[in-house]
Amino acid sequence: MEPADEGSASMRHDPVFETVWAPPGWAWTTDGPVRYVTVTLSGAPLGQPWAACADDAAGFIPGGSSGALGKNATVRWVARLREAKARGLSPLGALREWAGRDEDAESGFVPEGIELTAGNLADLTELAANL
Repeated sequence: MEPADEGSASMRHDPVFETVWAPPGWAWTTDGPVRYVTVTLSGAPLGQPWAACADDAAGFIPGGSSGALGKNATVRWVARLREAKARGLSPLGALREWAGRDEDAESGFVPEGIELTAGNLADLTELAANL
């Protein structure tokens, strides 16, 4: 079997993925303060799931040095947050649901009792960039 020709059509374009269905999620932005935790994977910072203190918003910001692991964790956290909303949890309830559970190979470990507050999402984004 010969290797694929680098010039072939199958090698020139990135695959396109379309979401067929997903449970509704919360808004991905807020202007107010957010609660967050730093999630780790094998002890290294992975990123920060967050929940708005006053709005119906939640999300995940990968750490600046987490690379592909952080991007993969983002996908898993988006799914977790959507599932939590579908079960009727608040954004803060969803953030707290995973605290202290065993480390997950994709979404990491959420420490218990180490929830912090950032003044706004821009501040948290800056913090996450320095992880």
